[in-house]
Amino acid sequence: MKRILNTITISVLAALAFSCQMKEEMAVPMNENIVLDLSSGTTKAEQSSTEAFVNHIDVFIFESVSGAPAAGKHYGRYVVNNASSLTLDAKRSEFDQNKSYFVYLVANSVIEESEFAGYTQHTTLLNKIQSDANLHLTGLDIASAPKYFLMDAVAKDKDGKSPVTLNNGDPSANTVLSAQLRRAAAKVVINIEAGSKVEFKSYDIQDGSEGGLYYVRNLPYQTYVLAEAKAAEDITAEVRNTTKSDSRYFTWNPSEDNKNVSLTTYVYPHSWSNTSILEEETCVVMNLPLDFTDDQGNVHKYHNSWYKIPMTDDKMFKRNNYYEVNITLNRPGAISESTPESVSGIYYAVEDWISVPVNVGGEKRPDYLQLNTDHVDIYNENYDDSSLSFASSTPIPSNGITLLEAYYYNYLDRKVDLKTNDTYNIYDQIKATAQQNVLNGTITINSPFYSSTQEYHSNAIRYLKFRVQNSSGQTAEFTVAQYPTLYITNEHGLYSYRSDFGGTNYSDGVGTANRAGANWNNNGTWTYSATASNSYFFGSKVAKASGSSYTINYAYYSTDRNGKTSLQTSSISGLDNPRMYHVHVTATSSKYIVARPRLDAQGYTESSPENTLLVSPSFMIASQLGATQSPDGGVAQAKSHCEQYIEVTSDGTVYDDWRLPTAAEIDIIIKHQDVSDAMAVVLSGPEYYCAYNTDSKGNVIYTKTTGKSGNQKAVRCIRDAY
Repeated sequence: MKRILNTITISVLAALAFSCQMKEEMAVPMNENIVLDLSSGTTKAEQSSTEAFVNHIDVFIFESVSGAPAAGKHYGRYVVNNASSLTLDAKRSEFDQNKSYFVYLVANSVIEESEFAGYTQHTTLLNKIQSDANLHLTGLDIASAPKYFLMDAVAKDKDGKSPVTLNNGDPSANTVLSAQLRRAAAKVVINIEAGSKVEFKSYDIQDGSEGGLYYVRNLPYQTYVLAEAKAAEDITAEVRNTTKSDSRYFTWNPSEDNKNVSLTTYVYPHSWSNTSILEEETCVVMNLPLDFTDDQGNVHKYHNSWYKIPMTDDKMFKRNNYYEVNITLNRPGAISESTPESVSGIYYAVEDWISVPVNVGGEKRPDYLQLNTDHVDIYNENYDDSSLSFASSTPIPSNGITLLEAYYYNYLDRKVDLKTNDTYNIYDQIKATAQQNVLNGTITINSPFYSSTQEYHSNAIRYLKFRVQNSSGQTAEFTVAQYPTLYITNEHGLYSYRSDFGGTNYSDGVGTANRAGANWNNNGTWTYSATASNSYFFGSKVAKASGSSYTINYAYYSTDRNGKTSLQTSSISGLDNPRMYHVHVTATSSKYIVARPRLDAQGYTESSPENTLLVSPSFMIASQLGATQSPDGGVAQAKSHCEQYIEVTSDGTVYDDWRLPTAAEIDIIIKHQDVSDAMAVVLSGPEYYCAYNTDSKGNVIYTKTTGKSGNQKAVRCIRDAY
């Protein structure tokens, strides 16, 4: 089964020993973790574009025999979601001291985890082939297209060597390995400029035209999972002709001021140097309707104009390479798809995919401006100068990048424009600048969240939109998502119920209405009611939208004397917020430790002084759909209720894995709810139950909400969300 990762690795717990409403000393744990650092190279966490995204990783560990990988096994599939590191379930002590192992990573594979689980030899993995029939459409919202790119890597130690030692016998430090994932595919970009005799036209079906479209002939769609299986020169891949497409990767927008066409596509390694070029050459067949002006000034209308464009002159594709094709088109194509016109005067460039391609050749090129990605994520920083790069036919001037928009979403999901709500006078400080007097360079982003004296953020993700324009007028746009150290998002709840209600909930409109309310008995059991009201500790609820605001109502089904079942609702005073706030914590502070709190054998949040200092790096707070009366059964009732609680979002997602928070998690909510634009006040009661429930004298411990009086104790369930 898939594992959800704790992406924050705690390196030194001893230095962070402190108390949270208690004075107990923390024991220094054994450092048993094997941590994989994924932050280098292709897939660093700042990047979130499809081309660099790591959704999941399969980990294989093989023994080193005479310096070569031999027997081993699959150590699980981990959901990474572009995290910069992962901690394996396997512990250091499971491996022989000072013995060498090869650690292989396979990212984003579509091969079933159950198949990988049966691999016990390196040779089995080495010979495994993956097929992606629609590789060329990867990342598009098309059901048959891959969502992400297959990648692989062999992990290395701190000295950059493999095989690695997983257990060196020293318990004082975790084993930290690095891995640079590389894509199995190659990227191809074709840039076409209309010459002086050609004008692209939007002819359509009424003109007998198929319109602007393309297909890939001899697309290599199969590849070895591991890069080391075969060199590109030795691979003759399975190929296929794709269907015709005008996908988002194909830029076709004829107009008087648009003389350019571009296509981005993807292929697997393949060599046809020893085969028939006509049969095996990978190329694009493209229809570009146009008007052609001959030497006598006569205009000829080509409702269909078919071209065959070879995608490289190397007669092979290599993994993780970037192939650029530049064409100035000055003659019409063929009117028949079956015999497309071969394009001449093509200029090719080949670079490693992780670098920006550099054009070759001395003749005039099409005007162009390309960015390596149109989206950048910045975490915990004011500044980024490494994530974004450009390739341009002309330099980008110092004032060539314009901030179009800067905004965030507040706790009511309302878009807040920073320009008109510039509380800290920072809008004019948000800038992006391009490296000067170069055609291939980097773009630096500066957007202050912090200063030496003041924090500018209020726990909301900041979104920035920029436009880049080079000296010849070509433009491109990119967006930035800027994350503070602790940031808060939210999801909308629609209705709530409990797992012990037998399935009865707001969406259950038929059958016997059996349970909608719950009360706790002194013997540690629950009794139930078919109705929901404030007469019960908990009752099922539903959120109703009223314009931009909400009401929360009790909801249950009632059966009349004729056997007719109908939904009944009743309003609840003071409840109007169905949002589940999602708190993302990316760094340990002097008040808490970022790590997923442990669960005990019964599945409850472990009750220990060490555990209550922990804050999950990603946790959600139940919305007011989970509101209860004050529990009179103490912490046992609170823990049992969270175990049973279910909340369903407006898109139908069911969350049923709630738990009681730690004291540190309650404290962090209290600290930020009053000052954050991203979260409403959600803990307004005087006291809340937390998992650590007794002190040395057996007294129950609660967390008090600042500034609230009284002794009524409340329940607020949370869940770990990765």
